Amino acid sequence: MMKKRNFKGSTKRVIALLLCLCTAFGAFALVSCNAEEQENNTATDDAGTAKSDTVQVLRVIDEIKFGGRFTNDKLAVVTVKADAAPEGYVSDIAELRTKYAAAPLYVGDYVTTAKLLDKKPANADDDEEEEESKYRELGYIVITDYKPLTPKEDFSDVVNRVISENPGRTIYFPDGNYNLTDSIIIPADPAKSVSLRLSHLATLRAMPTWSDKTKAMIRIGVEEEAAGDAQTQAEGEETPAPAPELPKMEEADISTLRSTYVMGGVVYGSGVAPGISIEGGKDTLLYNVSIKAVASFGIHVHYASNELGATYANVDNVNITGNDKADCVGVLVDGTHNTFSNMRIASIHTGIKCTETGKNNIFRNLHPLAGTGHGNTTVGFYDMSDGNNFDVCYSDQFETGFVVYENTVGVFNGSFCYWYSERNGYHVGLRSVGKFNSIWVSGKVSQSHEGIATDAYMLVCNDEEGKEILWGPNDEAPEDAGQGVILYPIHGNKSSKYKYIVEYFSRTPIL
Repeated sequence: MMKKRNFKGSTKRVIALLLCLCTAFGAFALVSCNAEEQENNTATDDAGTAKSDTVQVLRVIDEIKFGGRFTNDKLAVVTVKADAAPEGYVSDIAELRTKYAAAPLYVGDYVTTAKLLDKKPANADDDEEEEESKYRELGYIVITDYKPLTPKEDFSDVVNRVISENPGRTIYFPDGNYNLTDSIIIPADPAKSVSLRLSHLATLRAMPTWSDKTKAMIRIGVEEEAAGDAQTQAEGEETPAPAPELPKMEEADISTLRSTYVMGGVVYGSGVAPGISIEGGKDTLLYNVSIKAVASFGIHVHYASNELGATYANVDNVNITGNDKADCVGVLVDGTHNTFSNMRIASIHTGIKCTETGKNNIFRNLHPLAGTGHGNTTVGFYDMSDGNNFDVCYSDQFETGFVVYENTVGVFNGSFCYWYSERNGYHVGLRSVGKFNSIWVSGKVSQSHEGIATDAYMLVCNDEEGKEILWGPNDEAPEDAGQGVILYPIHGNKSSKYKYIVEYFSRTPIL
């Protein structure tokens, strides 16, 4: 019996020993495998650089035609295992700026060097509708080649650095929202200036954290010191990709005495930022731009540094919407010899204002529409200077259509005022602050219907005693009335409330 029990105990001990040996061997094998895998993952290539087990590769997410360009919206970066990456793979879109597709690429294809061409093939599809490619062919700098658009990221420093690196170029903005917290600076020096071309649906949008509510979103003709300060890169910020190799302006025999234009797109002030200021330069063009929800002003033309104070700016087909605040002006003009034409302006307190230095300008076919809730103080056209010409300008629903000063010798041809509500008290077509020395030809004052109880006057002011001087269209002007002329005044209906009144000696300006 004893021998049998000893045999059983020995058997149990042998089995336990075997289990321990198996466990130890398994642990050793696992450690060895992990060590081998770690050694493989940290192996070095011939240059001594550690290899990664994954790499980033550009993959096509929208079809690219034969001979097509590689753009941000058609590519995505994906992470793959290094041993599965295709030979000659491309991971940086900056390498593709000047390349063309050697064959059609479809969704899911990887981009490799074998699929790239340096020149567009002669037999490539001619119906390519990529607007970006068209502008690249013209030599424009496409801003999204430097930084892809992201929903909430600030684009201010990127734009300013691209401008500083590409003097004499046109910067193109494809469709999308470009968030800004600071001004875009275009230098005054002609050798460093650029032009901005925005696609129809490209929007420069001021963020709520706009840095300086006195400075416009686009500042044109800025002196070099201010421009340099604005283009300083913030510490730790990612540097945009370098500019592609393009011929210099001088090599193309283009004069460095170039002018600047801003064309197309939307400048959106978000109610916190002014629109565009022209501070210097010469022959600046603003064309087909929508300036929306701006604070303080839509456009401000400064008095230039030359002896005439002239920038010779041409503003055409530009629409402006303000933020409906009491300090909001559609167009503020301090400078001289500028032309403004074919504009509609809304949600502002004052439509057009020429200050004491804003003389010898031309305004043609402008239509400002008053904002709301400003009492009897809104003005369509406010002229404090001399030599300005207003041709077929329409003051819409402002309490006073036109204000001129005693030193104003302006010409108003075929301009008119219109009201269609009784809001904010009386309505005035033309008000003279002091003696009337301008020329008013075929001006019209009209209300929408005879039922409006609000008075509407052709020309109104008070004498030194506060008394109104009534003057009918066939009467001679009162003595010492000034040298101004009113020819062929027109009223819109037969209401007895329409009076032709000239007041020559104002006690206080309207603003």
